[in-house]
Amino acid sequence: MKWLIGLLVIAAIAAGVSFKMGWLKLPTTTTTTQPTATTTPQQAEVQSGLPTAQSDTTDSAIAQDSAAIDAEIQAMAQDSTAVDSSLNDKPTTQSF
Repeated sequence: MKWLIGLLVIAAIAAGVSFKMGWLKLPTTTTTTQPTATTTPQQAEVQSGLPTAQSDTTDSAIAQDSAAIDAEIQAMAQDSTAVDSSLNDKPTTQSF
């Protein structure tokens, strides 16, 4: 009976080493998938975010778009200033 247990232990060790070394591999099943048809959605018209239409090239439209761009840049400059000032904060001491 002892020799049977020893033989099973040796077989288990040999199988473990074989799997670890890649000599023995479990059978793998391959699955195939059916290709599916894909449709490309129509691209939506790109919006510029400016107050005038993209096809409007009049002087007043250009002036209005320039004013809108200036307002956006001014808002970004204020945001940048706020971020810069937050980076210059002084640490405060905390008491526990």
